Amino acid sequence: MIGDEFHSDTVPAAERFAYWQDRMCRRMAGFCAEEAGPADGGGPGFHAEELEIGLGRLGLSSRRLSSVDVVRRSADADKGGYRFLVPLEGTLLTDWNGRLGASRPGTLYFHDGTRLNALGLRAPDVRGHFHVLTLAIPQDALTLPPGSLRRLVGQELPAGEGPGALLTGVASQVLGGAHAYRPTDTERLGTAVLDLVHAYLAHQLETRAGAAPEPEHRRHALVVRAVDFMRHRLADPELTPQQVADAHHVSVSYLHRIFRAHTGGRETIAGWIRRRRLEHARRDLADPALAAVPVHRIAARWGYTHAAAFTRNFRAAYGVTPREYRHGAPAATDDDPR
Repeated sequence: MIGDEFHSDTVPAAERFAYWQDRMCRRMAGFCAEEAGPADGGGPGFHAEELEIGLGRLGLSSRRLSSVDVVRRSADADKGGYRFLVPLEGTLLTDWNGRLGASRPGTLYFHDGTRLNALGLRAPDVRGHFHVLTLAIPQDALTLPPGSLRRLVGQELPAGEGPGALLTGVASQVLGGAHAYRPTDTERLGTAVLDLVHAYLAHQLETRAGAAPEPEHRRHALVVRAVDFMRHRLADPELTPQQVADAHHVSVSYLHRIFRAHTGGRETIAGWIRRRRLEHARRDLADPALAAVPVHRIAARWGYTHAAAFTRNFRAAYGVTPREYRHGAPAATDDDPR
């Protein structure tokens, strides 16, 4: 079992909501829960079933609950990243930065906690339960530029077909098979789920770009396609900003300009390629299944033809050499390369 399970039936009936409320408030920093329905007499009492799984840097959970409200308690609440909420039963009410919404089965809700004010989790009836899948993703795990993602944050998005149905279906299967996985499976499963997240978000961004004014549409679509092009060619040592620009029939200077605009000026194309290569290499170095693979082979797997350059870049990013990292030396950061 690779997850953490909770069932309210293990707690005395009179204490169930208070126990779960404390558990939830500790897990979702800056937010807390309030009952939205009758707990005694008028209804069946509070009920909660939860399964939480860590998939590398991602978090995946299933929650089946009586109706509750989740409200912000702190201005600095939940700055950890993005979340997909996928209602499977009942209705998800949302207040994101003052914009109200309602999501039902067949949709998903994409948000960041920095601007989320409240959630209403509504069971389909007084004796039913609200059921939701949640996928938590650190902001720096997504390769799409923040300027592009802002178009989707706080939005109800389709999940009934295509990439959305594939993503939610795989997430459900991972949760359903939690008892069969080993701890060493989690990083690999997280990589697979993250690939589906990128495919889904890129699909949504391209779909929405078509409705934008023509010049903005072209710039936005170009950034999404360029990022997708680079993601699938990180192993190619010939991947350079010039190759990316040539593949999309634009100048390097133009590609640099719109890429920096979409990343808030924080990153260049070459820096993006280097950072993602190092992330993949670090993941492979930590994988027990690859312990016998020489470091230079892992470097070559992610586009490094010179082992010395790989070691130099890895040390600059993480504060230790690849071999030291593989043998358990603590890295300078648990996040992305500096």
